[in-house]
Amino acid sequence: MDNTINFFEFLAIAINLGSIAFIAGIFFQVIVVVKYNKPWTWGKLTFLLISTRVVSLALTILIWKYWFLPFNMMQGPVLIPSIIAEVIACPVMLRFFKHRIFNKPTALV
Repeated sequence: MDNTINFFEFLAIAINLGSIAFIAGIFFQVIVVVKYNKPWTWGKLTFLLISTRVVSLALTILIWKYWFLPFNMMQGPVLIPSIIAEVIACPVMLRFFKHRIFNKPTALV
């Protein structure tokens, strides 16, 4: 029995198992961009979402490869490395595309 897997099969498995976290990340980024940052364009938003998912998928694979924690990666229907990757990638890519949740600091006066 052959126990090898090529990269594209592994990529498909990572996309399939991490889909819940990726969809949640898309909703988060759309809400942040639409609610807090005006004006925005569909092209820039689409590019932000696609580039964030590529970075997040790469981080998911990296975290999956070097998993060291004593519990399973799958907690119910959620892949924990994809959640960790989304938590890292979403704010970084929003900052890279110059989208901020708060534009000005508020003074407590």
